[in-house]
Amino acid sequence: MCDPNERLLEGHVAIITGAGGGLGREYALLFAQLGAKVVVNDYGGSLAGVKGDATRAQGVVDEIRNSGGVAIASGHDISIPDEAEELVHLAVQKYGALHILVNNAGTAGSQSAHDNVNIESYTRVWAIACLGTSLMISKAWPTMEAQKYGRVINTSSDSILGFGGGGDGAYAASKGAVFALTKELGSFSRKHNIYINGVLPSAASRMSDLSPFIKSVTRKYFSAAAVAPLVAALASRDCPCSGEMFSVGAGRAARMTFATVPGFAGATEASQFVDHFDEVLGKDQELFLPGNCLEQIAYSIEHATGENVDLSQIGGAP
Repeated sequence: MCDPNERLLEGHVAIITGAGGGLGREYALLFAQLGAKVVVNDYGGSLAGVKGDATRAQGVVDEIRNSGGVAIASGHDISIPDEAEELVHLAVQKYGALHILVNNAGTAGSQSAHDNVNIESYTRVWAIACLGTSLMISKAWPTMEAQKYGRVINTSSDSILGFGGGGDGAYAASKGAVFALTKELGSFSRKHNIYINGVLPSAASRMSDLSPFIKSVTRKYFSAAAVAPLVAALASRDCPCSGEMFSVGAGRAARMTFATVPGFAGATEASQFVDHFDEVLGKDQELFLPGNCLEQIAYSIEHATGENVDLSQIGGAP
């Protein structure tokens, strides 16, 4: 059991993107308190994704330094390959290593209708949340692989489950992509002692404040500070898993994953599925939680044909 007084991240170097406010700021403050040297990245952008400067990042750095911590500011745009690389280089050049990467940056974009998509805004949302996450992992990977150690925490969202509010779906779709990316890379990275996990945080923020109803819920129940301890745990050497996603908020953390059911098998005609939709939907059936893609495929084969197959030796399965 960990000593609660231990500086859990002592000696670690961390990059936290989108850390000029909200969740990212809370991560940065806690990481520094736990002993990490922190690169606070924030380009000061608007919620629509328009770039500003590093003023917000510097403000968090000042908070950390005033409390005796170690930090520097970065205004790099993580959706631009060269700037993502420069951000990683800044951390390594300044502190000699990079142990932790928290991909927190994101933007809501400018909402558009499902029947009139704002392509520029949609693309910008994806560029930061999904492409930016991929780029930062890519640029951090050589350093982490060389030192045979790394912890990466990505940011998805409960929005992937659907609000039913309409719109272009850019934000939810980009966060769904981050979910899948984390599952895929996290399964692969474990063999290099690089653990990649992710969170679906519930927290009050500039983004959640865009909806008066969501704001009333998050401001009452979900402080941003309550998410930070789980992210710090995932960033620590004691993190036991890779390729997992966690719902986190209000002091609670729980694994979030896909599930399936036996369903209905043996159909050769569409009408048979229509007649058995309760079974297709899994009504009164037991849920199965696949640990990875291959477990899902093996389960599908078993319930379609009755045959048990071992797929564990395919590709890079752990």
